Order: sequence, then structure tokens, then C-alpha cells
Amino acid sequence: MDLIEKLKEFEKNINKIHSEEELQKIFYNDLAPAFLYGGYIKVHEDLRVYIKTVEFYFYSEKLNGIHDPIMYHRNIRDTYGNLLSEVPYFPIMSLNSHDSGYDITFENEKEQYRASVLIRSYEVKTKEGQYLEWDKHSMFVKHTTYKFNTQSLYLRKLLNGFSLGDNNDIKWVDSSTKQTKNLKVKTRQNVFKSDSDFVYVYNKITGEKCTRHWSFTREEEI
Repeated sequence: MDLIEKLKEFEKNINKIHSEEELQKIFYNDLAPAFLYGGYIKVHEDLRVYIKTVEFYFYSEKLNGIHDPIMYHRNIRDTYGNLLSEVPYFPIMSLNSHDSGYDITFENEKEQYRASVLIRSYEVKTKEGQYLEWDKHSMFVKHTTYKFNTQSLYLRKLLNGFSLGDNNDIKWVDSSTKQTKNLKVKTRQNVFKSDSDFVYVYNKITGEKCTRHWSFTREEEI
């Protein structure tokens, strides 16, 4: 099943998901392998971006839903859940650039939820099969035998400046890479436990981390 079909299946079954534990299982069994092993982002004809680590984010706009208040793209509410302003829903598989890097989104207006994966780490390959790495000191590209990038923000150097016309220079390409369930599962990087379901506020003194294990990494080289 292709990535977009997996995301549409998630969309179709969203009303059957009633807990974070059920979300966790779907992320692990279905969606994370599709993002990590199911294809790549093609940039022009020159580069392929293979995702190595994804962090999932999910926020229901329903007051009694599952809330992940660190989510960037969502309606704005106060700490009591009162709606202050609304933002439009992204089409499925939109790229969303923000202060932490790039998300691939799969939101749904009818079912009133926001969902996305942050590309936390990745590999970039040229059409000749060489790996690319951004030198964080000189900001030049280096050719390497094998190196994955952990700075999601560097993707701005690859995924910006494209036409608003009909030609789509960035797109997801499904490919038949190896599937596995042997994923490294962790909590998300720099995500803290929020004191509110609707506003991301946390205790900066204790710095208690969010316990959701919504980060998934493949160990293998593509």
C-alpha cells in the first residue's frame, strides 16, 4: 500500500481511535514504516531525500479529543479551550515549513484533526548515488560515503524556491524498499509535558518531558 493510501486509511478509521495507545500502535505498525521505508522525496531530477527519523504530532480540534498542544498548525484556543482564531486545514501530504524544520501533514477538516510528521533526520542522495551532508560550519555541501543529517532546518536549502505554477518539482515517490518492524522508538526531541491541553505551556524549572513515544527511527542505510 502506497503512503497516501496509508494516510487515507488512517483518515477513514480515525473515529475508531479512542486513545493514545491506539494511536501509538498505528504509528508504529502502519505509518512509520511507510514514511521510513516506503519511498522518498524527489527534488527536481537531481536529489532524493530519504527520511530516517519521523516524529508524529496529532491534535484533535474537538474539545474531548486527543490534544498535542505543541502542534504548530492548529486553531488557537485559550487554556480553557475557548476558540480564539481558526486556521485552514492543509491538503493531505502538504509540506509545512516552521521553526523546527519540515512537516509532512495529513489533516482532515471533516473529522476535525491535525496530524503530521516532522522530518527529524534524513539522508540526501544524488542521482549518482552519493550522499550529501551540510557542513554546519561553512554551510557548503560535502559528498560522503554515508551520512545522515539531523538538522531538519537544513532542508530549507533543498525544499525552497520552487514555482507556484503547474510544474511540481518536489514530490513523494513510492518505492519498494525493504519493510521492517524493527524500529527504534523514543520520545520526541525537546518536547515537554504541557500543563494545558490547548496551549503549550510547561514548567521550565522541572522540565518534565512528554512521555509519548512518537519518534521512530530506522537503523538501516537506504
